[in-house]
Amino acid sequence: METVLLVIHLLIAIVMIGMILLQKSEGGAMGGGLTGGASVTGMAQSQTRATPITRTTTILGICFFATSLGLALLAKPQDAPTSIFDTAPVDEGVGQIPIVPVVPTVPSVPVD
Repeated sequence: METVLLVIHLLIAIVMIGMILLQKSEGGAMGGGLTGGASVTGMAQSQTRATPITRTTTILGICFFATSLGLALLAKPQDAPTSIFDTAPVDEGVGQIPIVPVVPTVPSVPVD
């Protein structure tokens, strides 16, 4: 199951990269992103109509997100211990916690 989902995930990623590269650039969009400021001409333009390429890219992005979540849930350990002390070996004193007295002993001081 995990292998099938991983192959689907990789195919979606490759197709999505191709679809992103096929999209038309929006003029000054790249320059505004690199310099940190927005292009004045890009802000004054109306929003473009969604093309089949942008719709396909959106659907592929949603599928990529879903397969990523699915792979993360499959990779999660199922029988994880609740404590680190549950996994410590008990054989021959190895891995056991040392016993420390709760009340410290006070050394006796001779009185002259």
